[in-house]
Amino acid sequence: MSRQSPPDRSSARRSPAARPTDDELLDAARAVFAERGYAQATMGLIADRADSTKPTLYAHFGDKAALFRTTVRREVAALRAWVVSAYETANTRPLEERVRLSVMAMFSYAGAHPESFRLLFDSAVDEMSNERRELAGSIATHVVGQVRDHLLAHGRPVGPGADLLGEMMVGLVGRAAMHVSHSPGLDPIAAGELATGFVMAALRGLDPALLERLDHLSGGPGGGAPGPGRGPGCHSPYPAGQCAT
Repeated sequence: MSRQSPPDRSSARRSPAARPTDDELLDAARAVFAERGYAQATMGLIADRADSTKPTLYAHFGDKAALFRTTVRREVAALRAWVVSAYETANTRPLEERVRLSVMAMFSYAGAHPESFRLLFDSAVDEMSNERRELAGSIATHVVGQVRDHLLAHGRPVGPGADLLGEMMVGLVGRAAMHVSHSPGLDPIAAGELATGFVMAALRGLDPALLERLDHLSGGPGGGAPGPGRGPGCHSPYPAGQCAT
């Protein structure tokens, strides 16, 4: 007797009343893309996750590339609204509280929406899309602004080093929040508080001479090529012949 083949779930259809909404389909796509990355995700896997069919996915979103773009756009909009709300809340607060609220926005989102966070920031998912790149850029711009405010508040010149410090902070917070999104047992709020303390300790303990040296060598405030009396080992922003020891 011949063995019957298992039914092809990708071509089976729900009853019209039970068909998933677009958001439910996008939730399934987000989960599969976050777990497997773009290359390994398939329309069949996404349809299975949504308890739907491949024809339904194609009818609603087009091909896999179009589905991925739609999923990313939705997640970018959600995270942007989340962090913008945190930034607006922090605008009138003291600097340390602004830093805390900004850092906590990333950690709380990573804890509450780990699939979304991995989809947007895990390089293993796929190369950065334009939407994700713009989101990362806007977050970095906000953080750089906070670094500049901190430097100005402490009477320090603001040069290229401020941008580098901002990128360091974004990288640190982003990688740490990504770790939280992969670690269900890790409390995101406690992790965010730890990260806030780490960032503030780094800013308070920053050696001004290191920042001034970078700005000087990069053409920032007081920068430019070494003048008379400045040998290869003299990178001070002070007048000629006054190398710091």
